[in-house]
Amino acid sequence: MVAGIGIAVVGIGIAVWGTMLLFDLRGAATRSVERRNAVRAVTAARTGDLSLTEPSRFGRGFFRFLGAVLAPGGLFLALVGAVIASLG
Repeated sequence: MVAGIGIAVVGIGIAVWGTMLLFDLRGAATRSVERRNAVRAVTAARTGDLSLTEPSRFGRGFFRFLGAVLAPGGLFLALVGAVIASLG
C-alpha cells in the first residue's frame, strides 16, 4: 500500500512537471534551454572545449516534446500507483 501511494505521488509530480514543459507554464521550457546553454558555457570554460560555446541544438521544441511524453506517462504511473494502493 505504501509503495502504491509513493508511485502515485511520483507519477503526479512527473505529470505536473511534464505539463509545465508542454504548455511552457511560467517559462519552464525557455528556462530549461537557457539553463542548458549556461551549463554548456561553464563546461566550455572549465575544459577549454570551444565546441561547447555554441548554443545547444535542443531548443524549446525539444523540451515541449519532452513534456508531451512526460505528462501522459506521469498520469499513467499515477494510475498504476493508485491501482497498487487499492489492491493492498
